[in-house]
This record gives sequence, structure tokens and C-alpha cells, in this order.
Amino acid sequence: MLLLTAGLALCVAWIPDIISSLVKGTLLELIEVYTTEITYVLDMGIISPLMFLTYGLIKRKDFMGYILLRMSFLVCIGVGIMLPVQSVFQLLSGYEITIPVIVTKVAIFVLLAGFASVFNHRLKKSTIKRELKAG
Repeated sequence: MLLLTAGLALCVAWIPDIISSLVKGTLLELIEVYTTEITYVLDMGIISPLMFLTYGLIKRKDFMGYILLRMSFLVCIGVGIMLPVQSVFQLLSGYEITIPVIVTKVAIFVLLAGFASVFNHRLKKSTIKRELKAG
């Protein structure tokens, strides 16, 4: 469920901005202030599809899925740490961040990072137990 939620969260975080800018025929409003174009590309074009791919591989019990799962957990944890820090520095620089932006672009990822951290710990612990039994 974490993988599906993470993949959907990335879409929920960025699609409203993209659709709004397309409808208005303007550039993305938060470019260079809150995020960069590369963030949209990475999140929507690589990380979100990777979450769905990993989910599919795990469902089929494919070993590559477990490798991607650990990487996905680390990405979620890293983003969950980075976004609040980034937001604090933006606020200190005078940029106003609205509550909806904080909820959709910070709180969701902090929550996902918490879950990813717990699941990563459980997976690591489970892997160590299996290695001990095999050895």
C-alpha cells in the first residue's frame, strides 16, 4: 500500500500545478521559488512510475522488486527529511508558503517517509533473520 500511496501522492502533489498552468497557458507558478522543472520530471516521470513498477514486481514475488523496494524506501525517507528543511529555509527567506502547499507538498511526504522508515526497518530485520536461518 505504501508504494501505491507514494506513487499517487506524487501525482496529487504535482498534477494540480501542471493542469492549472496548462489551462492558463502560463509557466508553472512555483518554478524557481518552491521547486524546479526537474522535480516535476523526476517525480512524475521516474519516481511515481517506479513505485507502481516496484509494486507489480513485489506482487509477482520478483527479486528485482525487493531491490527496488529498498531503494524506494530510501528515496521516500530522503524526501521526507529534505522537504521540511527546504520549507523552513524558504520561509526564512521571506517566501510565503500557503497551508494547501504545505499539506500537499510537505506533510504528505513526511508521512510517507515515516511509513517508509518503519517498513524499511522491518524489511531489513526480516532479511537478517532469513540470512541467519540460511547460514
